Formats: sequence, structure tokens, C-alpha cells
Amino acid sequence: MASSFPTLRPPLAAVLALVASLALTLWPGSAAARASAPAVGEPTRLEVRGHPDAFYYRARGKGTKPVILYLHGRNGNAAEDCRKWAKVATQFGWVLCPQAPGDSGGGGRTWMNDAQSGKAVMDAALASLRAKHKGRVNRYGNILVGFSEGAFVAMQAGLLDQKTWSKWLILAASDRYWVTEPGAALTGGTGGGHLQRVYLLTGETDAVAPNTTRVGALLKKHKVPVRVRIAPGMGHELAREQMITTYRRPLSWLALGR
Repeated sequence: MASSFPTLRPPLAAVLALVASLALTLWPGSAAARASAPAVGEPTRLEVRGHPDAFYYRARGKGTKPVILYLHGRNGNAAEDCRKWAKVATQFGWVLCPQAPGDSGGGGRTWMNDAQSGKAVMDAALASLRAKHKGRVNRYGNILVGFSEGAFVAMQAGLLDQKTWSKWLILAASDRYWVTEPGAALTGGTGGGHLQRVYLLTGETDAVAPNTTRVGALLKKHKVPVRVRIAPGMGHELAREQMITTYRRPLSWLALGR
């Protein structure tokens, strides 16, 4: 008689089915995990006096919350980027995405390598958000996120006001973004305060990966708590579907210290 696969007894079959179900639910790349990402609508447009409008999403939960301010890269679209960041960052605070002052066409904007102008935009956008939502937006102790040209602005403007921007997430950081070694500036900017935590994340195949490592070494030299991650297989930009798995842990460490 031809052999056949044995029939599982009901209790064992039920156990294996449960294990398979849990695996589909918990495995990071599964459809269930992807479905757990919060749905976000369109960002709210925010009028910023003297500058282009910014975009933002409300923080989840009640009470006063910090701001995660994102500075887009060259030719970036602040509204589109804000939608991506809202999926991972609103659990930690308000997501605020100002537009760079320069129009590069096709909906893109540029910071024109001008950190001073960038800081003016940052300050005005934060002031506008706080005025619109009185008592719900932190003035100090916020998180500054910069990508590419936005990282160039963040690493310079953030140094000047470490009380407001005491935590940084810098994507594609480079030591060349500091014209001179920051040295004493790392102990506190002109606005007071000092850097509490910095997370540097750069793709392994990004040309600035070695520069990012040098930024990390410099921060450690000046006793700034820093974590550096050179992400395997990642280039200069990150796919939208990887936002949560890539940035939730860095934001948690910056916001909560864990």
C-alpha cells in the first residue's frame, strides 16, 4: 500500500495553526505588521509669518508634547515627507515640517546651503505652531531631524539653540557640515542648554557614511551621548515602507531615553 503523509491529531494541528498565526502577526515583514502602521490623512497647513507655509500632524495623546521638527533634503517636498514621518513619529510628539525658503521647481524646495535662513524658518514655524495650539506644544527639549541638505542646516542651526533642540536625529550626517570643529559649542549654544542625545543614521552605501562615523567620534570626544548606525544595504534614501522599522527605535531613545 502506498504510504501517505500522516494526519495530524486535532490538538497538535490546533497548536501548529496557532503558532503559524502568531508568526504572521509578529514577524516584522508580515502583512499584519505593515497593517499596524497608523493611517494618516493629509497634513495640516500652518501659516508661518515671513516664510513659506509649514505642514504638521498632531501628537497622539493629551497634554503638552514635544515637537519632532523635520528638515527635508534638497528638492524635497515637505508635505509628502510629513506624511511619511507622521506614521512613526506622532506617538512621540507633534510632527512639524517647514518648507525651505528656496523654490527648486516641481514642488521641491531647497535650503540653499544657508543655515542661518534655515534657523529663521525653524524658529518661526515652531512659534506659529505654539501660537495655534497654546499650552500643548513644548518650547524646549524638542527633537530636530535633518536629512541630507536638511542635515546640513540641522547640524549648524541646532548648535545655536540646544535648549530648544536638545535631541537630534541626523540622517546622512557629515563632519564637513561643520566648517570648523564645534568644540566649545557642544557644551551649550547661544540659546542655553546642551545636547542631551544625538542619533546618527546613514546608509551603508551612502558616500557620507565615513563622514557620519567621524561625526559620532567627535560627539563622543565632547561627552555628548550619541549612537551611530550605518544601516546595511541602505543607500542615501529610505523606502517609505521601512520608515517605522527603521526610525521607531531611534525616536524612542531620543524621546524617552530607551
